[in-house]
Amino acid sequence: MSGLLQSLGVPFQAVKSSVVQLLTDPAQLSCVDLAVLGVSAACVTVAVQWTCSGEDFRTQKVKVRADFTPGKVYYHAAPPVKAIPCLTPFGVKLETYMRMADIPYEPSPQTVHMGPKGKIPWIEYNGRAIGDSNLIIEFLNKEKGVDLNRSLRDADRAVSRAFVKMLEENTYWGFGRCRWVDAKDKQFEMFELPWLVFFFFLKPVTKKIKKFMWAHGIGRHSKDELEAIIEKDLKALSNFLGSKPFLMGDEPTEADAAVFGLLAEILWTIPDSYMYRIVTEDCPNLQAYCIRMKERYWPDWDQLTGKTKKDQ
Repeated sequence: MSGLLQSLGVPFQAVKSSVVQLLTDPAQLSCVDLAVLGVSAACVTVAVQWTCSGEDFRTQKVKVRADFTPGKVYYHAAPPVKAIPCLTPFGVKLETYMRMADIPYEPSPQTVHMGPKGKIPWIEYNGRAIGDSNLIIEFLNKEKGVDLNRSLRDADRAVSRAFVKMLEENTYWGFGRCRWVDAKDKQFEMFELPWLVFFFFLKPVTKKIKKFMWAHGIGRHSKDELEAIIEKDLKALSNFLGSKPFLMGDEPTEADAAVFGLLAEILWTIPDSYMYRIVTEDCPNLQAYCIRMKERYWPDWDQLTGKTKKDQ
């Protein structure tokens, strides 16, 4: 059963069978097939509306569990797919941070519920819902007494923050275009969904990404201009990393969670893109860095994605 279909509560095999029947011999559709298709369409519609609707809907109060363990982090994000444990770089970032900081957490069941800011990832902590990966990290740093940047001087902390902001506020949009616009036809394979079902999810997402990019300003550039901007970002990161094992030196710091979050999405989810080429061919130290972080903090990667070494 696909992770995403699990999150929508629809059996994957039932949907697949009904879609095949619809495309091959619709006259033979049974009442059960029609019911499955109807429920699937309704679930996908609700998920898309939740993700792409206006501010009033997205920022409604989030229901948190009443029965919680004090001091325990309950982590909410997109479910794993066959390529990566989380489809958003901010989810990979937050989970990597918690692993780096040795903060125990409990992943949510295979459901997708948006957080208090209308986004994922988010956490529950002592009956409180907290959204935005950066704000969550700041909160956990104070709550748990964590400082992954303790070895850095003030100037190094400033450089670290600048790189994170470059990646999350600029480079990220190049990645978003690669995945949801340029390579949108290939994404359904990663989701392990029938194309017809995925199409209803993909179309509004693609439209929304373009709208967000236009509002940001980066979407007003031509494709060639945008790719040149993103290439400079990645090469700047590569040049600064150099032969160091981690971004700021011999030991990982907080920024490495964010850097790995985006690079992992590039390396394992958009293999036919220009960004993948830059990371693997033009800047191979970024690929080596990504593998190093994965091996250090994600020993369960293959288990989570359902992959074997033969698949890699």
